[in-house]
Amino acid sequence: MWIRKSDRDRETGKATPVPTQIVGNEEFDPLPQTPDQRRVEQRIFELADHYSLKLGMSRRAFLRTSGGMAVSFLAMNEVFGPAFMVSEAEAAEPAVSREMWPKKEFILDLQTHHVKDSMAGPVVFRSLTGKFGLNPLLAGGAPAKDSLHRANYVKEIFFDSDTVMACLTGAAFGPPDKYVLAPEDIVATRNLVNEAAGSRRMLAHGIGTIASPAWLEESERQVKDLRIDAWKFYTGDPLKPWRHDDEKLAYPFYEQTLKLGVRNICTHKGLPLPGPGAEYFRPDDVLKAAKDWPDLNFIVFHSGMKHMMTMLLPGESGIDESGNIPWTTEFCAQIKTAGLKNIYLELGAVFGHSVVTHPEVCGHLLGQLIDAVGADHVIWGTDSIWWGSPQWQIEAFRRFQIPERLQEKHGYRPVSAGDRELIFGLNSARLFGIDVNEARKAIPGDALSRMKLAYQAAGEEPSLTQYGWIASV
Repeated sequence: MWIRKSDRDRETGKATPVPTQIVGNEEFDPLPQTPDQRRVEQRIFELADHYSLKLGMSRRAFLRTSGGMAVSFLAMNEVFGPAFMVSEAEAAEPAVSREMWPKKEFILDLQTHHVKDSMAGPVVFRSLTGKFGLNPLLAGGAPAKDSLHRANYVKEIFFDSDTVMACLTGAAFGPPDKYVLAPEDIVATRNLVNEAAGSRRMLAHGIGTIASPAWLEESERQVKDLRIDAWKFYTGDPLKPWRHDDEKLAYPFYEQTLKLGVRNICTHKGLPLPGPGAEYFRPDDVLKAAKDWPDLNFIVFHSGMKHMMTMLLPGESGIDESGNIPWTTEFCAQIKTAGLKNIYLELGAVFGHSVVTHPEVCGHLLGQLIDAVGADHVIWGTDSIWWGSPQWQIEAFRRFQIPERLQEKHGYRPVSAGDRELIFGLNSARLFGIDVNEARKAIPGDALSRMKLAYQAAGEEPSLTQYGWIASV
């Protein structure tokens, strides 16, 4: 049985700055909370009670401060072993966090979501047919208006996090009127935010399926009329699966999109949806396409990671001592062998999954991605606002270091400050032709930044929740 994480948090008061179990967006069955994660959750509350009492605050108020974020990582280090750079001083004095983490990165989140205003009930293709191993309890109930819709999206992404630019994405399953967001909706949000800000804060994905007979005409419309910034595809659509290396189906589109000037192709790989198209989510079809089309950039969402392990016992990582991550490890080796320079690996969902389930898995993930393609080809994405505000992922990535044991055994190198700058946003800025220096000048004084300052001055209210689904047991 699944329940909404935000509903659980509201009913139980168990919201924490960093989630203590995996959150799903209806595309996969969320992993139940592990024993280690229950220990982390308990320890967060114990530490929060201790420091909030010293500061004369309620636990809830304390957890909304930088001290609340600090005790979350202190608890994770206690349970999982040292993986996060954090000090007890941060929990006791908010100014310490500001000194340690001055927040100077240019953060561009290439995978963010909200749902269209008219959306009620389940918000992904699972609601269309009920055929693919779905949770029948998803058949009813509408998301709260303050959760997954546009207004709360702007608050969670831009007001409650250090994100300065974001790309809004969607999924093309079933008929267009059933899409979570139609291309027009995605572009409307981009345009509204950019116009309100007075600067470029958002990018928009074009969506659809290459398997559609009318795709060439539709893709031209999205480029010329909607002026989309990049493409987002699901090759494993259970109704119309296809492959990137299909010369008859995909290659005519690649030729056309190059002529139209859209060179960035984002593709959902890994995290397969159950059903007849599951194997089409393997990332291997990207290899030949990237080799044959060197002027296109293939941005592999979720880094091709097949799944987020199985149920973990205390202290277990869910993968063997070799560090093999199903699909991702093999794909990384294939990219490296082929010497391809136009494949990029994105962290959406899989960083969040692994870093809160077992940091050792996250260490293998980052170590293998950077070794295969270089830090300059790893892309920041969070899959928010399913995960709520992306701030906890930003804080986790700032602080996380590949455990020394893994560095010594597998040859992974430490993640440097320069690597983090590249991954957080400089890589995506390069792909999309964004002048970071000019953006750094424009964004601090734009209308959206002024609204954020006013929001903070009035007493910011981060939600400390996530809007996806969790296993109830």
